[in-house]
Amino acid sequence: MNSVSEQFSVLISVFKNDDPRYLQVALQSVFDLQTLKPEQIVIVADGQLQPIQRDVIDKFIKDVREGVVTFVQLPKNIGLAAALNEGLLHCRNELVARMDADDISLSTRFEKQIEFMNNHPDIDVCGTLIDEIDTETEVYISTRKVPLHHDDIVNFAKKRSAVSHPSVIFRKSKVLAVGGYPLFRKSQDFALWSLLIVNNARFANLSEILLKMRSGHDLMARRGLAYLKYEYQVISFQHQIGFITTGQFLKFAMLRTFFRIMPSGLKKGLYKIVRKRHG
Repeated sequence: MNSVSEQFSVLISVFKNDDPRYLQVALQSVFDLQTLKPEQIVIVADGQLQPIQRDVIDKFIKDVREGVVTFVQLPKNIGLAAALNEGLLHCRNELVARMDADDISLSTRFEKQIEFMNNHPDIDVCGTLIDEIDTETEVYISTRKVPLHHDDIVNFAKKRSAVSHPSVIFRKSKVLAVGGYPLFRKSQDFALWSLLIVNNARFANLSEILLKMRSGHDLMARRGLAYLKYEYQVISFQHQIGFITTGQFLKFAMLRTFFRIMPSGLKKGLYKIVRKRHG
């Protein structure tokens, strides 16, 4: 599998606020540095981009093989979920790998995930462990640990996202069959995993760290009441589709409210404890 191409697509959405320096690194990491290169990379411009972002993308298109990059320009910003759904329609392969515009895929990511998906045709979504790194310095912060096996993933997913979105590879037909990403402003992936699970999709996570995600210290802990409405939307959706019970909905709603209104210092301390224990 060394330095060869295989039939899978990479799906990336780019927004005008994405840092062009990180975008350049992200693009290089999904092609130049991969031991198994994608047959296609779909880049969706979610609205008009900065000229410097277009320069980065144009140079990347020029440097890779002809026909590898499919560039989709949306006339206006429609949000990540809708942008990814549009991008999915341009993916010409059944296996689709997600990638964010500021993260770093490690060199063997696709080789290992594609091999796993080829060897496990029953699995519809495959994620990996990820390292969170400082946005600017890329210094290691923590490792996000998630359950590896389907049943454990289902149980975990009732409380928190059990698959790290920028690390996943999924089967396009399965995602399209449920209507694609639910159109939420935040936590679209959390909602999608829930929807897929109730529609009998099978999940797995690899036990290896195959992606580095830029993340400020205590990012989640700094989110306050303004973020709470997005969390309510998602858990309401989970309840609506039958993924969580009424009792679980009320429990999770209360826990999230309590967490968002507590003092910042206490919130950060609690968040560190949760991440240390559960990833």
